Amino acid sequence: MDIEEITKPFQNVTVSNQRMNGTFYDNNIIPEYYEGKYSYEYYSDFFAKKYEYVAEWEIVISGYVTFFIALATILTNILLISVFIFRSSRSYTTIVLTSLAISDTIICITRLPGAIYFNMAGNYKNLYVTYQWCMANHVLYVIHQIFRMTSNWFTALLGVQRLLAIALPFKHAKVCNNQVTFVAIGVIGVVAVLLNLYEALGIYIKELPIYTSWFFNESLPSSCIKDASIGLIEAFGDPKKSNLLFFIFSGLLCRVLPVVVLLVSTIALAFFLSKRKNVRSSASQRNSQIKRLTILIFTIVVVFLISEVQDGIAYFIYAAELSQDKKRQIMSKEDDIMWDTISSLLSLISYACNFWIFFLMSHQFRSALLDIFRSGFKKAHVYLNLDTEDKNYLKDASVSNTENSTIL
Repeated sequence: MDIEEITKPFQNVTVSNQRMNGTFYDNNIIPEYYEGKYSYEYYSDFFAKKYEYVAEWEIVISGYVTFFIALATILTNILLISVFIFRSSRSYTTIVLTSLAISDTIICITRLPGAIYFNMAGNYKNLYVTYQWCMANHVLYVIHQIFRMTSNWFTALLGVQRLLAIALPFKHAKVCNNQVTFVAIGVIGVVAVLLNLYEALGIYIKELPIYTSWFFNESLPSSCIKDASIGLIEAFGDPKKSNLLFFIFSGLLCRVLPVVVLLVSTIALAFFLSKRKNVRSSASQRNSQIKRLTILIFTIVVVFLISEVQDGIAYFIYAAELSQDKKRQIMSKEDDIMWDTISSLLSLISYACNFWIFFLMSHQFRSALLDIFRSGFKKAHVYLNLDTEDKNYLKDASVSNTENSTIL
């Protein structure tokens, strides 16, 4: 289709109360008949993209609340990673926990630009999203999806490893060791990248010129529309079938399977923990450390499950809509947007909780963290002293040179 034909419905955006331009002047959601109704159009937008929200409280959550939680999580995860790398023995558990903290941190970084630009800066009121931000949002979304999948599977790996350590105390070392853990983390990362290549390259962000009048004599910053790329159609043929297969396959791998694995491992872990309480165990320091670590990881897994189970429910709702060849039959677009806002907030809170779980439940972690701060203060003190001594030395040398030149 010629680009001029596409742009005709989106012209004259400055004329008030006209809705034939592809933008809306209030915060109403674009009606269903302007969007792709069927599964092959699930990612297609035929109107200029607009920032969508339902109620004002979403702006607060997606803006200030998201910004402060994400920023706090990034800072605390830096401390968490520092403790694991510099003050902990390199066990398979700390390797997974470090990878999880890095993955969660990257997720939080992807949330900051949108929170600042659209919500905190008030750009959600704009008539449409500019082309540059369309591209930026797409890139950030793909990165977010990749690392959300890795975080889900790292947490599942954590639960499975702890279950094996408790259920098979003398045999788990064959499976739960550093080498196997590195391989598992590498496989999870590669699969996450490959799986999201479909969405990264399969959605074509098309630039959409916006004009101030019907005569094309003055243009505004371009917007965008989304559609399936030509390469995707050539590679898979039927975009409807490929999109359906991608949604089912990616949803199972990213949302459903990690939650199922964690549910099973958490229930089994709780069973073994209760069983161990009934059995008289030796009061050795080793057993006490294992028990504390198990309870700590169990808490992390439960917090993760609380935030992610609802995402699994959303997957089944979307899958049911796609199977009926029409979206929004079960959940309206307004409900979907609000669900996504709350879901994103719960996930963000679960990422932030990991540091505080360690801080509150692990005396060793608190000691290691305090040691890092002390070491940092000592280095800063030494640096400042050296800097002062250097300045005094230069000052004395300058005075000495002045005296010598005076004598001469």
